[in-house]
Formats: sequence, C-alpha cells, structure tokens
Amino acid sequence: MTAINYINFDRNEIYTNEMLDLNMDLICVSALQTDKITNSLYGLFDGYLYNSLRDVEYLKSQNVSEAGIKLIQALISLIDNKLK
Repeated sequence: MTAINYINFDRNEIYTNEMLDLNMDLICVSALQTDKITNSLYGLFDGYLYNSLRDVEYLKSQNVSEAGIKLIQALISLIDNKLK
C-alpha cells in the first residue's frame, strides 16, 4: 500500500488574498528553477498540499533558495493554522 503524499483541503475556504498572492509569487520564482516545485505550488490552488513542500532537504535539492524555502514554509504554516 502506498502512503498518501499530500493533504487535501478546501482552498476556497482557507486561502486569503494574501496567500493567493504569495503562492503566485512563489510560482513565478520557482518556474525559473524546477517544474516539480512549480507543479506542487499549483497543486495548492487545487487544494493539494504535497509533503515535498514540507521537506527542506528536498527543496534544497531542487535548487530552491533559502528565501524561497522560508516563503514556502510561511505559506504552509498559514494553511496548517487554518486547517486546525
């Protein structure tokens, strides 16, 4: 049996305008770096939070900058807080 590698959530219920803007900014930057991260960030718009976005070592291996990692973590923290 394969472990689920994402959390499904209602983006319309959770996202604020600030979170939408941050996600789009992250997508614009990550599009220059790696398709894998960009696809995972687009997944947030569909209500899928992939575990790979939580994995700092994975993000580093995909050449995401420290600043980008901090922004991703901030966005995920906002999502997590709304899910509680």
